Amino acid sequence: MKKIRIRLALYLSVTVVVVFAVGFMVVGYSNAGSAGPLWVQNPAITPVAQVLLPLIRFDPSPTPVVTPTPTPNNNVATLHITPFKAINASTFNANSFVVGNQSMNGAQLLELRIDLSTAIFPDMVFDPFGTAGDTVAKDLTIDTKVGMSLNGHTYEQPRDGGYDVLVLRFSSFDPNDRFEFSVDVDPTSIQGSSAPGPGDSGSVGGLELVGATVTAVFDSGENLVNQVWRMADPGPQGPNHSGAVAVLRSGLPTRPQLEIPGLTPPATDGSANQTVQVSGPPGQPVVVLVVEGGRFTQGLPNGGHDIDPFEANNALVAREYQGVVGPSGTVDIPITLSRTVPEGGIHHISAAFDNYYGVKGLVAPALVLELP
Repeated sequence: MKKIRIRLALYLSVTVVVVFAVGFMVVGYSNAGSAGPLWVQNPAITPVAQVLLPLIRFDPSPTPVVTPTPTPNNNVATLHITPFKAINASTFNANSFVVGNQSMNGAQLLELRIDLSTAIFPDMVFDPFGTAGDTVAKDLTIDTKVGMSLNGHTYEQPRDGGYDVLVLRFSSFDPNDRFEFSVDVDPTSIQGSSAPGPGDSGSVGGLELVGATVTAVFDSGENLVNQVWRMADPGPQGPNHSGAVAVLRSGLPTRPQLEIPGLTPPATDGSANQTVQVSGPPGQPVVVLVVEGGRFTQGLPNGGHDIDPFEANNALVAREYQGVVGPSGTVDIPITLSRTVPEGGIHHISAAFDNYYGVKGLVAPALVLELP
């Protein structure tokens, strides 16, 4: 009996050592003092359903397992832009902007400010009077309102005949009320052209406006800021859709830092296979968005208005890549570039961190790479 007990003890000891060794080889040590778990860093070999799961460490000082919980919040506002629409959607069409108040404490939404100057496609402006883009224009038009009232709107920060900023002022905008409107947004490069511009470039939707900054003001005195990101739900349009959303609430992730090792964007590079390095808090899920844009100038007066190098005026294809920041504070994410039409190949590359529940935080300024 004593010999059996000794053998069992030896078997148990060997088993613990093997498990420890295997776990250590799979995960390794993180930097001293790391507060985050170790995460799978290569999304290409990680099933989507497991990409947010922490690995278990088998070392003497285990890293606490992350159990994400929503940050408590009271005031919440949302702005959707061309939700569930095709990639060539236009804010000119009815119900293109949808404003909601999802506050949980009865707070009223007083004001919403939409600033296009930070969008990943440059030189997109509100064109209410037909002086910035093509000659067909549309001022803010109320399409649907539920329970609230619009007290007025103003345009601010004039640029190239249009405006970077639209400010909406409300009264009695209670939780679960809704306001839907449309207004013309155009790229300034097509100034003076007939609608819808060459290559349908005058049809601007939420995809071109990813990165636009939205500010909500509540009657409680709280101001919330976030930026537009592509909707996770494509609706009937499939993966190449134009829907975008900004969720304004407390406790959202910080802004990622991006770089492309070996290149200094904006740049031209002949390789379709590139790597984006994202920096941020270890364990933070991230989505990298790559939008191929095109510069369409055929028939434009003087070849186009104030066109800069690497400037695109229409979104053609969108691709998303998921990853998770590793223990070193970075993750390398392979991406693919394309040139679907002769005018295309101009890629706007951005990223946003996820709060573990599908809501994105501040958006990284776009890096631009052109595939010749």
